[in-house]
Amino acid sequence: MAKYIKFNCINTAAVQPQGTTQAYLVPTSMIATVTATGLGAVGNAKTVVVGLGSGANPGAGSLSNPGRITVTVTTNTGAAANPVFTAGSNKLVQAVQYAITANPGGIVATVALGLDNSAVPVQMYWRSAAYGA
Repeated sequence: MAKYIKFNCINTAAVQPQGTTQAYLVPTSMIATVTATGLGAVGNAKTVVVGLGSGANPGAGSLSNPGRITVTVTTNTGAAANPVFTAGSNKLVQAVQYAITANPGGIVATVALGLDNSAVPVQMYWRSAAYGA
């Protein structure tokens, strides 16, 4: 297991001082939960919520522990575009769980996304990340 997982968020429409690609590192030792939102309807925004904290107190918000990181998914590098998933498909949580368990003894494992489940599958990207309690 790597010490950190990394989300490479791409937004070619970002204005300065934020660059078009931002990397977010999350210590694997702080990950308590991984869930996805927006998987029910096609038009919903798709996100992954990584709960941070100890196993006994996941998601406790404080200055030293922001509680969670919410990462948004898109199929367009310059605009918000929601991916399509079929019923029972949870590719987002699977991608995060794979990164957590990948790269034994390594420092960083990147959370990579594949294609969505639309009629003509489209590549998915991490668009933005936000920390919060």
